[in-house]
Amino acid sequence: MEDILDKVKIGQRVRQLRVLNDCTQAKFAELIDISINFLSEIENGKKGLSQDTLARICRQLDTSADYILFGIKPAPTSLIDMANALTVEELETTIRYLDSLIAMKKMQLQIK
Repeated sequence: MEDILDKVKIGQRVRQLRVLNDCTQAKFAELIDISINFLSEIENGKKGLSQDTLARICRQLDTSADYILFGIKPAPTSLIDMANALTVEELETTIRYLDSLIAMKKMQLQIK
């Protein structure tokens, strides 16, 4: 039977989020109350996580267990979340579109 949890991918997601949060392995291990060696083994896909360790990781990295375990990102819940999910190009296009809408609204108000 195949494992449904890919420890390597889980470790990659933990490492990626830790680095994005500008946190060293030593500091992060301290924050989630595990040894540096154990964190390294998690990030390298050599060890799995207990529920408690997973919960501490999720809380510290402000992410969901679904993302850590399966790579499933939660649906955006706010405009800021939606904007943060856009690529630079998508964000620039969105800003141009919004600028056009605002200009059209101003023109409509001047006509009235």
